[in-house]
Amino acid sequence: MKPAVTFINVSRYFGSVKAVNEVDLAIQEGEFFAMLGPSGSGKTTCLRLIAGFERPTGGEIKILDEPIQDIPPYRRNVNTVFQDYALFPHLSVAENVAYALMIRKVDKKQRLQQAEEALEMVRLGGYGDRRPSQLSGGQRQRVALARALIGKPAVLLLDEPLGALDLKLREEMQEELKQLQRALGITFVFVTHDQSEALSMADRIAVFNEGEIAQIGTPQDIYHRPETEFVANFVGSSNVLPAALVRQMSGRTGIASLRPESIRVVAEGGHTAIVTAKSFLGSATRLSLDLYGAGFNALVDNSFGSVEIGAPIQIDWDDADMHLIEGA
Repeated sequence: MKPAVTFINVSRYFGSVKAVNEVDLAIQEGEFFAMLGPSGSGKTTCLRLIAGFERPTGGEIKILDEPIQDIPPYRRNVNTVFQDYALFPHLSVAENVAYALMIRKVDKKQRLQQAEEALEMVRLGGYGDRRPSQLSGGQRQRVALARALIGKPAVLLLDEPLGALDLKLREEMQEELKQLQRALGITFVFVTHDQSEALSMADRIAVFNEGEIAQIGTPQDIYHRPETEFVANFVGSSNVLPAALVRQMSGRTGIASLRPESIRVVAEGGHTAIVTAKSFLGSATRLSLDLYGAGFNALVDNSFGSVEIGAPIQIDWDDADMHLIEGA
């Protein structure tokens, strides 16, 4: 199977700033692929390089094994969904969705029929006559999605499309996007700085940092087996243990990652830690701890009972949950 998108040693410089630095990447056909990283890490620039809104300073980009450097954006077999929707306020919902077909001079009856089919796909059947101003934020996002899908692109690019939605609606749209991607089989490339979005939706994730890919893997690999200290700290919340402490507690060599939810409070036989702060989160309690002079975070269920700040407690975890960061 050909990769849907391939980066071969791709760089993009803005003056002396290396926005993307020698990135190699292969996104498979039919994959839901997330590009995750903080602002300025290079993920959005990579998306814009695929779309054709930026040109690489060096290297080569291919879509379905065909080089695309010299192909203008409107001729690439991709489409983009933006965070701000970019809908035309003076056009109806159906006219917005059918706009690309109008540009291609598709017959009006045919393009409006295809627009209605696309709206049905995103659960907006019957909304074609409305104006964007008559829709909620989530509905406008669905219209933008239908407009991007009507041309049946080989690759759909999503640039933080859920960022403007409130938490409950964002969580609903995450599940809808994943179900839609599975049903259509189109390659989705999703850019986000939200770790929970990437972990919950993506088949694979590329974690970006300072213009380079720090790690590529499944959500499970990225979360449980980070390859760098940056990935351990950025994806979720992790305790990164210094090498001296790892050696003291386990006899192993190197720094390690230990997720807060892997730590449990025990009656005896564990490591003695001092509670320095606590936060009730409903189903669990977050504890800040001092363990052998190092700061720790633990996420524990509420069955352990009340504990006072400044009090000692016993904590433990399974050896398998302490993940050595090989590259550190």
